[in-house]
Amino acid sequence: MNHLYIGTNGNIAALDSATGEMLWATELRTGGILSSTRGEDVSVILRDGRVFAGCSGHLFCLDAGSGDILWHNELKGFGHNDVSLALEGVSVQYLEKIVRRSN
Repeated sequence: MNHLYIGTNGNIAALDSATGEMLWATELRTGGILSSTRGEDVSVILRDGRVFAGCSGHLFCLDAGSGDILWHNELKGFGHNDVSLALEGVSVQYLEKIVRRSN
């Protein structure tokens, strides 16, 4: 089964790429009642059965089959910005979002 992994609004989800059925979803929480990752963009990359997710200055590693968070790194000293990811010739980066409104 081929899965599609998406990241949005501080969450990661796995979908069946043939049907669009959601297989699992995990909220990337940084601890406490208020999470600094809520509503944030998420960079996602897959390698060796693990999903790596960067969000609001935090890095997460999840099990690709279950969505369980295996580890979380606060990336202390880097601030709370978008996180770009790269693994051996593959990279995920965010470009500036542009909102255009018509008059």
